[in-house]
Amino acid sequence: MRIFSGLVLLSGVLLSLPGVALAALTDEDMCRNGLFPSEAQDARIATFAGPAQSRLYFFRDMDGCPSAGTQCQSKSYVVPGDELIVAKRHGDWACAWYPGKQRETVGWVLAQQLRFVDAEQQPAWEGTWKQYDYPGYINIAFKSGHYYVLGNTKWIGAKLADGTRVEHLGSLDGELLVQGNTAHLGGNPSHPDSEFDCVADLVRVGRFLIVHDNANCGGLNVRFDGVYTLRSSRK
Repeated sequence: MRIFSGLVLLSGVLLSLPGVALAALTDEDMCRNGLFPSEAQDARIATFAGPAQSRLYFFRDMDGCPSAGTQCQSKSYVVPGDELIVAKRHGDWACAWYPGKQRETVGWVLAQQLRFVDAEQQPAWEGTWKQYDYPGYINIAFKSGHYYVLGNTKWIGAKLADGTRVEHLGSLDGELLVQGNTAHLGGNPSHPDSEFDCVADLVRVGRFLIVHDNANCGGLNVRFDGVYTLRSSRK
């Protein structure tokens, strides 16, 4: 990931974006980190296909963006060959996630500059998955013809008077119902996915595992939501 402040530069030429009147933000317009896992059911891998030395910038989603012009452009960009996950499309734009070395970046990018990769229909699921430096892990194993998931995480809150911090714990535990590159955890067979069950949906795309839960898998503020990469695999 490289940082640069300036105008939009793609394929070595200045890109002029038409200005539009500011409009109220809708769900369709939104593309941001906290929402990305919940919108990734049909996620695809894409690479920036621009020529050498070109840059593909991320655009914000507020105040008429991304279509309102260069004021929507962030400082973050990718270069040719960089790999992104695209969760959804909105007109000429794609909502993309990029795995930087230190942190993840999410925002709108111009879809015409992307080369999409077909999703693997029967991907591997087994192994231990981690999300950057966030606490916890997700482990997926295959036993007797079934997939099982075991995961732990925690939310770290304010510091107490004695110097310790508030910690709320969370867990995933049970059989995964896998269909192709998607999987589902949770739900009672008699009353599927009640409001009190821990429910999670998982998507395997490229080298990534995307997880979205229903906020019932642990204490207050605990979520497994995010994009994970494989840290170890079981042979």
